This record gives sequence, structure tokens and C-alpha cells, in this order.
Amino acid sequence: MQLSRFNALLDLELRASDPLGMIAAAYLAYLIRFDTLRMSSLYAVALVILVLASLTASVAFRAYEKPLGEHSFSQYLRIAASWSVGFATLIALGYLLKVSDLFSRGWVSLTFFLGLAFMAVVRQAAVLTLWYLRRRGIGMHRCLLIGATDSGIHLARQAAANPGHGMRITAYVRTACDTGVPHGVPLAGSLQNLDEILDRGEWDQVLVALPVSAHRAISYVLDRMDERVTAVKFVPDMLGRQLINHRMEDCGGVPVVTLRESPLHGHAWILKAIEDRVIAGIILLMISPVMVALAIGVKLSSPGPILYRQRRVGLDGKEFEMLKFRSMPVDVEKGGAVQWGNATNKTNTRFGKFIRGTSLDELPQFLNVLRGDMSIVGPRPERPMFVEKFKGEIAGYMHKHLVKAGITGWAQINGWRGDTDLVKRIEYDLYYINNWSLAFDLRIIFLTIFKGFVHTEAPAAAPLKPVAQAASGAASASEESA
Repeated sequence: MQLSRFNALLDLELRASDPLGMIAAAYLAYLIRFDTLRMSSLYAVALVILVLASLTASVAFRAYEKPLGEHSFSQYLRIAASWSVGFATLIALGYLLKVSDLFSRGWVSLTFFLGLAFMAVVRQAAVLTLWYLRRRGIGMHRCLLIGATDSGIHLARQAAANPGHGMRITAYVRTACDTGVPHGVPLAGSLQNLDEILDRGEWDQVLVALPVSAHRAISYVLDRMDERVTAVKFVPDMLGRQLINHRMEDCGGVPVVTLRESPLHGHAWILKAIEDRVIAGIILLMISPVMVALAIGVKLSSPGPILYRQRRVGLDGKEFEMLKFRSMPVDVEKGGAVQWGNATNKTNTRFGKFIRGTSLDELPQFLNVLRGDMSIVGPRPERPMFVEKFKGEIAGYMHKHLVKAGITGWAQINGWRGDTDLVKRIEYDLYYINNWSLAFDLRIIFLTIFKGFVHTEAPAAAPLKPVAQAASGAASASEESA
């Protein structure tokens, strides 16, 4: 009960600190701008709308879904995005009601930036306090591990290294499925004397780390636990398997465990679609003069079409036609072998070398985004022949197609692009899919401005063997798989 109260207080602190920070930012901005804390009724109404809109957006952004201390920066980005949505709502209402001139732009700007700063400071202080308390054993779950399987040993290692998770494994029970011994965890006994071990009453949680095939042992443990009120958690032996957005759900009273699923379902799919269309439309309007200039440059640099169209594999493994500005002479690889990567040895026009090096050849893909073929943020798409090759060679390769292919992505802004280690690139792609949020997308888009245009790559991968072109008369010009 004491532990439950501790966790409840932490959750309440997190949910209360953000709106308090919003209100404090608004009043401090008012004091700086007007030299008084007696806020007028007009500004007070605006503040109420701002806070309510921000908190409503925080539900859509899942800002409070993760426990305090887990993915702290991602949590802050989500509440910052919610704060931004609140301001966008306030500004839109002011414009529609024709009252925007009644508000000080200085107050609006100060409130926005002070709110971001306040929420960052309060959350960081809360996280540091939490870690300080848990390193001293306050608010920690005392756990009994049943089964020193690979997953059980890995869990014990992670719990010891990360006290912020609030889990301290104080003993383990030996079973016939054990594959080793968890370091630093004392042995409480064997599965045969589980009743005697549980009767000590030393644990808040029991972690059952047994393989699914050991159903008799699992049933035995659950039968013993039926007579007690201790919390029970199941740790499936799934190490080495790619779990994408896994969760437990109920289907007519039958528990169903989802092991792999796209994060974009329900309202998330709608949010992602709105994000893509709105941002792509704005960017296309802004860069239209640049695209006209690039089109002229391509046309003058060599004869042939301005746009290069290539079949790529996207969402659900379906093919689509991806657009680029042509950077290579027409028919440069017609009828020959196609090789993945190897960009430095490919024949580019002088202008094509420039637009490839600065990623300007990718700009037409914003048209793909408007058509719904691609997303602004997502794993980079590959050509069908390479998908067929890599899906049998790289674990989890096909999971990248659980979301739409993107113009930029988590792998690209971390340097894994071009002729780099494809296994590492897939690792970053799957991390993005597993941790998707609108705030994560906005963070990647922001970082792309500074990291995503000029090719600064991670260490190069070993060259791959050429793949024969599937059919004669296929693509007349071959572009590097970005």
C-alpha cells in the first residue's frame, strides 16, 4: 500500500506540475510585460483556453503514458508539442474572433518560451529526485524472479543498472528452464519449495520468467499465487525477437498479446496523415522557386526527363513510384547489373553530383507525401529487388514496412545513410517505429534542417554483390538507394 501511494503521488506530481508551470509562465510574462500580477479578465480567459487546449493535446500526444523516469526527453517533447498546439489554438481563435490585436505579442511570446523552460526545469527536477530516492531504496518494488532464463537474467541485469525503473530483484527461484545464474542475485530456493519461499512475504512482485513451452511450471506458479495477494508479472522468453509496439489486450475475456503491430492505428493514423499533408503543403509552397530552378538545372545539364521515377517498396510491402530530380545520364545502367549503394562510383552529371550531395534531388518526394505514398518521416524505401535480397539476410528487415516510407528518418539524421551499415540502419528504423509519436516526428524534422541535407555518413558498410536487373527494359537510370 505504501508503494502504491508513492507511485500515485509521483503520477499526481507529474500531471500537476505541467499546468502549474503553464500558469506560472503566463503570470510571470504578464508581470514582465505590464509590471503587475493583476491579470485582466481578457488575458485570464485566454490563459484558461491555452491550458485546456494544451492538456487536451497532451492526451493525443500520450504525454503521460510512460512512468516518470522512462524516456524523459521524449516525454518532455510530447508536452512541449502539446503546449505548441495550445498556442496554435489560441492564435487561431484570436484570428477567427478578430480579437488578436487586443493581446500583447510580447506577452504571448514570453508565455510560450517561459512555459517551455518551466516545464523542462520542473520535470528534470522531478526525474532527478525520483532517481535519488530510488537509489536509496525508496519507492522500489521488491521482486522475486522465478526462472533464471535468458530473459530473466537480462531483466535482472537491466533492473540493477537502471534503478529508475523502480524494480529491485532481491532473490530468484531455480527452475528446470534455467540457462545461467543472475549476477548478484541470491538464490531463494527451487520451484519445488515455492510455497515456503512465498510465505516469507518479502516481495511486492513476482516475476515469472519462464518460456511459454513450460506451461506446467507456469500453471504451478500461478496456482501457488492464487492463494496470495502479491502482484504477478510474466516475462516471456522473447530475447532476440523483434517486438514492435507489443501490448496486452482483452478480446471477450480472452487475453491477447500483440507481439508486432504498426503504431499508426486509430487517432495516431489521422494525426500522422494531417502532419504529413500540412507540412508537405507548406514546404512545397516555400520551396517552389527552388524546385523550378533545380528543374532548369537538370534540363540544361543533360538531355532527358527532369524527374526520375523509380519503383520502391513502402507501407505493407506494396510498391509505389518514388520521384527524384534526375542526377544521372539517361540509360547509364540500362541492361546491366544493379548494385546497392556504391554511390561514389556512380556516373552523375556535374549538376547531379551537386544535388545528390545536398539531397536536393529528394525534394520531389514531397509530392509523394501529398499523394499518400510516403510520409515526411519514416524509414527510407528500397527497390523491390533489394527488399527480396535483404529480407532473408537481415533480421527484422521487413518490419520497417509497418509504416510509410519517409523522406527523412531517425537513421538518416544519425548518419546511417548512403553506403553505411544496413543492419545498423534497420536498428534505428525499428527504434523509430517502436517509439513513434508526433513529438518524435517533429524532433526528427527539426534535426533534419541541421543534419539531414549534406551527406555526413557513418562508417561505410562492406560492398554488396550486384543484383541482376529483374527484367529487360527496367528503369532507364539507376539511382542510389538512399
